[in-house]
Amino acid sequence: MTLVAELASIVAPVFICAAIGFLWAKRGLPFDNAVITSLVYNLGGPCLILATFAKVELSAAALAEIAAASLAAYLGFAAVGVLVLRAARLRLTSYLPAVIFPLTGSMGLPVCLFALGNEGLAFALVFFAFGAIGTFTIGATIAAGSVSFGRIARSPVFYAVVLAVVLEIARIDLPRWAFNTCDLLGGIVIPAQLVALGLALSRLRVTSLGRSVALAMLRLAAGAAVGWAVAEAFSLGPVASAVVILQSAMPVAVSSYLFAQMYNREPEEVAGMVLVSTILSFATLPLLLAVLLP
Repeated sequence: MTLVAELASIVAPVFICAAIGFLWAKRGLPFDNAVITSLVYNLGGPCLILATFAKVELSAAALAEIAAASLAAYLGFAAVGVLVLRAARLRLTSYLPAVIFPLTGSMGLPVCLFALGNEGLAFALVFFAFGAIGTFTIGATIAAGSVSFGRIARSPVFYAVVLAVVLEIARIDLPRWAFNTCDLLGGIVIPAQLVALGLALSRLRVTSLGRSVALAMLRLAAGAAVGWAVAEAFSLGPVASAVVILQSAMPVAVSSYLFAQMYNREPEEVAGMVLVSTILSFATLPLLLAVLLP
């Protein structure tokens, strides 16, 4: 019963907050998703990164290790995706972003925080930063079929990570007023993202499920396998290892559906991948946590 209660304390807040967003949308209550998304990614997200790194002490070696492991994981997702999609004769432009990029922000960050504390959140933010930057550069490029390096230069998350790492390595503390401000603003990120996730799921329109189910299972299974292999290959510590595995095993990012819809890349099937993988994660995440938690 103790394990069940511990798992519930980690997973339940995530799903309850998402359920609030789902019910909010179903009742037709007002919610400006564009404003919330802009606030989270342009202000709250960078502040959360700075505040979290200010709370923990990580060596340069630990940061380099988790960064390298995160990059290796995303490359692994891409390799698996290309091989499977080509073997199945499916278009990479439609399905590859959904296989590569998991939901490391709105779902991954709170799970890592509740399960592994501030140290886990710090490592999870590094993994998330690679995904956030990659999603809006590589993911958008794959879906659109054109390259835009300017997206990186316009990403506040990128600059927040660089600044946080520099401060962490140099052992420079933020002024108290700056830390308190970042901590306060960063607090909006996780609940806002979870509620927005629930709203997004409520608005998905799925017309075909057969292929979506298979690809959703691929995202979850391949993600967990790649994450485990990367954690072993890099001989990561227990917290960093658990973060890489958990973040790798997250469902399909909602942004993949947005790109599929924007560029008309089978949006209904990608919506199915998002919905099915999120529902399946209700079962897979507790199982992973039961294995990973000491």
